[in-house]
Amino acid sequence: MGSGERVPLVGPAGELRPPGQVARELGKGRATDVVLLDGHLFGTIPTYARLLCRQLASVKRPWVVQADAAALDRALLRLARQSGCRGLVVGPDPDPMRRTPDGTVEPDRLRAAATDLRRIRRAGLLSVVHLSLGRPGDDAGVFGRAVWLCKAGRVAFPRLTGPADDTAASGLGPDEVQRGLEWARRALHTHRAIWRRTGRIDAAGRVALVASYQARRAILAKPRVEATAAMRLARALARPIRIRERVAFVSTLVGAVHAGGGQVRNAWLRVRTRRDETLAALVIRLEGTLDAHAARTLVARVRRAIGRTQERIVIDLGGLERVSSTVLTRFLEEHAADIEALRGRLAFRNLRPALDAVRRNLHGMLPNAALLEHALEEAR
Repeated sequence: MGSGERVPLVGPAGELRPPGQVARELGKGRATDVVLLDGHLFGTIPTYARLLCRQLASVKRPWVVQADAAALDRALLRLARQSGCRGLVVGPDPDPMRRTPDGTVEPDRLRAAATDLRRIRRAGLLSVVHLSLGRPGDDAGVFGRAVWLCKAGRVAFPRLTGPADDTAASGLGPDEVQRGLEWARRALHTHRAIWRRTGRIDAAGRVALVASYQARRAILAKPRVEATAAMRLARALARPIRIRERVAFVSTLVGAVHAGGGQVRNAWLRVRTRRDETLAALVIRLEGTLDAHAARTLVARVRRAIGRTQERIVIDLGGLERVSSTVLTRFLEEHAADIEALRGRLAFRNLRPALDAVRRNLHGMLPNAALLEHALEEAR
């Protein structure tokens, strides 16, 4: 998208350079070459960004700049385009997907990120988005979320890379990260994905189309990579499950109190998935609240995603906070035969602490104790 020339916005001592000085430096190059302005995230200081645009308007040279998509409003984007800006470079820091330090991606935050990126395209500019996937805390669903963000955000030039240090890919092995990256790149370069990412067909859109189809030819020349079982499962479990039952809930945390149905009206079950090579199993981590409806929905989604595969499955209860009485009674009784049939292929992690907390919070009682304590294997 550029000629390779860079002009820093920050001086040797870390101070912002005067906009006039930056404009004079741009004026020394060829008027047709696109220059990258880096070292400072455009838009984080609105006054400086507006002054910079007004100075660069007199140079009449195309430029792109590193930016924070969340800091850009329509007026600033319009001013930037009028002053010669052709595109904005977003990421990898701050993270375009807005992941929390533990790798969690809240749906509302991801949708907001897509909205901010779409605003760039609607202003007539192109976006170059750098996404680092396979970082500590990422699960197998990170690749699908990256593809969704780039399509929903009308990202003209997605740049997907693995973590800087392969050992940093906590929970995801190097092979799985590489397969996920190749799958995501291919998914972003189908005909439908290219046209969706391009948005409207203007001068900038034609540039994005040509570049995307050139990249598509290179990607299709390589062997096809299918989504892994963990990625398919993560996609099936991506949507949180709303807790619907109005029954008594018991905490899986020691020392907590009972919660009635009215106290969990806005509760959800969230699920994260990854493959653990040490256990040779798919690990499904439950977070939030679980009732019988959510448990049945979870089972149905898992069956649709991986069918009759012989993959070993580990259910991690480390993030579970509350469980309904109907899970401990009705659900377990309904699925007792299925649990027995999966013996040797189904295991649990953090099961013992959760059961101890439930028993203590129920004053020593534990429904279906024999099934819970003897039929369920604990994974280390």
